[in-house]
Amino acid sequence: MAAKRHTYTHDQLTQYFHRIQLPTASHIFNARPLPASAQLTFLTLLQHHHLVKIPWENLTQHYSWHRVVNVKPLHLFRKIVLNSQGTNRGGYCMEANLFFHHVLLSLGFDVYMSGSRIYSGDEGVGFGGWTHVVNLVTIDGVRYLLDGGFGPQGPVRPLALNEGVVSTQVAPAECRLLYEALPQMLDQRQKVWVYQQRYGPGKEWKTMYCFTDLEFLPVDVESMNFAPWLNKQSFFTHRVVCVRFTTAGEPSGDEGAEWPGSPEGEGLEGEVDGALSLDQDVLKWRRKGSKVLEWKFRNEGERVEALEKYFGIVLADEDREAVKGTAAAISASGDDQ
Repeated sequence: MAAKRHTYTHDQLTQYFHRIQLPTASHIFNARPLPASAQLTFLTLLQHHHLVKIPWENLTQHYSWHRVVNVKPLHLFRKIVLNSQGTNRGGYCMEANLFFHHVLLSLGFDVYMSGSRIYSGDEGVGFGGWTHVVNLVTIDGVRYLLDGGFGPQGPVRPLALNEGVVSTQVAPAECRLLYEALPQMLDQRQKVWVYQQRYGPGKEWKTMYCFTDLEFLPVDVESMNFAPWLNKQSFFTHRVVCVRFTTAGEPSGDEGAEWPGSPEGEGLEGEVDGALSLDQDVLKWRRKGSKVLEWKFRNEGERVEALEKYFGIVLADEDREAVKGTAAAISASGDDQ
C-alpha cells in the first residue's frame, strides 16, 4: 500500500490559484478525470503561472534573522501562499519544487519527484551531488519533466521525456533531454536523463543537470536540503539570488514606464519571453534572447529597491537588517538606503 503523502485542501488550492492568478475558469481541483490533452493543457497553464508568479530565490538565507530553510509542506504553503500578500515570496529548488509537488499531487496528477545533480563546467568537476530535485508527471503513458525552481535556463513548460527531441525553451533558446551514462560512473550500463539548453539554433549545447528514473521521497528532499542551505561551498550561502520568468504581456520597465513588479492580469498572458535574474549585486533582464536591462547595485538599498520593482518582493525592516555585516551584504560602509 502506497504511503500517505501530504495534500492541500480545496480551500488551500483555491488560495494557491489566487496566488498565481490563475483565471477562475481554470480552477480545476481534480485533474484525474480529464482527458489526456486537457490534463496536459492544465499542467502547462499551471507551470506558466507558477514560474512567472513564484520566484526562485534564497532570500531566507540572507534576509531573515533565523536563516532556517524549512521544507515542510505546511510551512511552504504559509511562506509562498499565505505570506505572499505584498511580498510575492518563492524559494530555491528544494522549496519551490517540493511545494509544486504537493500542489500537483493534491490536484490528482500522477507525479513523483526525482533527485538531480547539477553540472559544473569547471574542469574536473562534472556533476555534483544530489542538490536539486525535479517533478515527473505521467499523462497517458508519457512522462514529463517539470521544474519550478532551477533558474533562467530551466524548462518553462512540461518537457516530454523523449531523448534527443529539441524543444523551445525561451525563444530563441532551445532545450533537449539525453539518456546516457555519466562519465563519472563506474558502471556505464546505468543511464540517467541529462537536461541541456542552448541560446538558439546552431549554438553550443550546455549541460544543466541530470536526473534519474528513481523516485525520491520527501524525506530525501529534506536531507538534500542541507547542502544548499548550510554548505559553505554552495553559492546559496554567500550570494543573494532571485529569478522569475517574464511574459510578452509585461511592460518593458523603460524610463518613465510602469515597473513590472510581479505581473497581474493581462501581464500574465502571452508566451514566456525572458527572465529577470538578480545575482548578488547585479540585475539582468533578457527578453527574446537579448539583454534589455543591466543594473549593478551600489548598495543594499538599490538591491532592496530592485526586489520590489521587478519581483514585487517587499522586505520588512527586520529582514533588511538581518543581512548587514554578512558576506552577502553589498556594502559594508553603511551606505545603505
